[in-house]
Amino acid sequence: MTSSSSDTSSSGFLTSDDVLSVGRKLLELRPLGEVFEAVLETCASVMLAETAMILLRNEAGELEVAAQKYTGQGEPRGVNDIATSFLSKAVEKGEADIAESTVEDPRFSGTSSMILKGIQSAAIAPLAGREGIIGAIYLDSRSNRTRFQKSNLGPLTTLATFSTLAIENARRYESARKSSRGAGATLLVGSSPTMQEMFALIERVAASNLPALILGESGTGKELVAREVHAQSSRAEKPFMALYCGNVSPQLFESELFGHKRGSFTGATADKPGLVEAAAGGTLFLDEVADIPADLQTKLLRFLQEGEFRAVGDTRTHKANVRIITATNRDLQKEVKDGRFREDLFYRLFILPIKVPPLRERLSDVPFLVRHFLEKHQPPKHSLGVSPEALRRLMAYNWPGNVRELENSVARALVVALGDRIEAGDLFLSEAADLEVDAQDLSWKVAERNHILRVLSQVGGNRSRAAEVLGISRRYLHYRLKEWGETKDEG
Repeated sequence: MTSSSSDTSSSGFLTSDDVLSVGRKLLELRPLGEVFEAVLETCASVMLAETAMILLRNEAGELEVAAQKYTGQGEPRGVNDIATSFLSKAVEKGEADIAESTVEDPRFSGTSSMILKGIQSAAIAPLAGREGIIGAIYLDSRSNRTRFQKSNLGPLTTLATFSTLAIENARRYESARKSSRGAGATLLVGSSPTMQEMFALIERVAASNLPALILGESGTGKELVAREVHAQSSRAEKPFMALYCGNVSPQLFESELFGHKRGSFTGATADKPGLVEAAAGGTLFLDEVADIPADLQTKLLRFLQEGEFRAVGDTRTHKANVRIITATNRDLQKEVKDGRFREDLFYRLFILPIKVPPLRERLSDVPFLVRHFLEKHQPPKHSLGVSPEALRRLMAYNWPGNVRELENSVARALVVALGDRIEAGDLFLSEAADLEVDAQDLSWKVAERNHILRVLSQVGGNRSRAAEVLGISRRYLHYRLKEWGETKDEG
């Protein structure tokens, strides 16, 4: 780094050789999240940017923050924090630009949003694709010791060129990958590194016929992961059957799973095939497998070992070629230790585990999920957006109900929003700020407990209503309350 004065230093920047090296690395990447991460890391670590943003146009042609790396104080930047004249030069004229000092630059008045935010130096370069400008790379710094210089324009422009190629390659790769996977392609949304790791694991698990166990909190999308495994497997053209074990009474469990013969019990007026038979050649997904009764665990184990089952009231043994995928939000090893789950069944199911990350561990995916749910829940010919403040609140929230709670929040906000976009006040997340502060000194479990009990109190103790507000199942809510000793009668 060269020093221009005792108080001000030019930013570190890529040499020509560095640019080529980074460019080659970018072009080797395939998942879009990895491309974003590599570009932002280069901007932050080599160029010493305090804020590094990748801006991309959405389907409506509007610029949105696709990815961001922020190492400074205060709130992360948004598109509206960038001076319009500075932004338009890149995205409309296709020209890179650097403001060495926003205070000394006549283009920025004293009331400029960038001046008011304390931004000392900024740089921007267009992402010029084959069909036009798809977005821009934006960098800034509040420190007067780090300034971008006009001599950095060349390397920045070259980096933007490589970044554009890498983004377009990643998009084509993702499109081809989804096309090859069929109907399951659009079920899972996310470009964060944790989700990209999970996608890669799903591909490996899908190539096998062994049992898979999906682990994750309630509302993380475990069934969607199971459907994705099925969609990418050789069984994709065969049935996918799902059973939520928590909703089935112990008396009917065996019949649901293996079927029954007419007259085998009161109410059995006709033969009924079970889900194992219905899923022949395909996949059977058992959600909340920890709720399977002990006696049926033995029969499930036998089916996993031998591929054989017997319907209730039947004297004959049948075979079925079915892949079993299970899921749970509990600690199965603890269930085994406490004697509630068979150890031999656990090891049969735990061959290929997939951990689904909670939403609080992949908050960078929130904008993508919000866009997905807006498209899913909006009526035809409607196109409500989300204000920057609303998006900031969504990304600051801890989401104890995970993706399901986010979807419910977006769906509710669409109903109450009065303007052409969802505002922060439409979100019904009044607890979010308090939870964020409290959670700094509390474990996640304690923060989750406080949040759930707060919501339960606000709805007068009505557990069904509380579960709806939280975006979690009533059974999961009951399980948590029982675990915490909160077993008072429902109000």
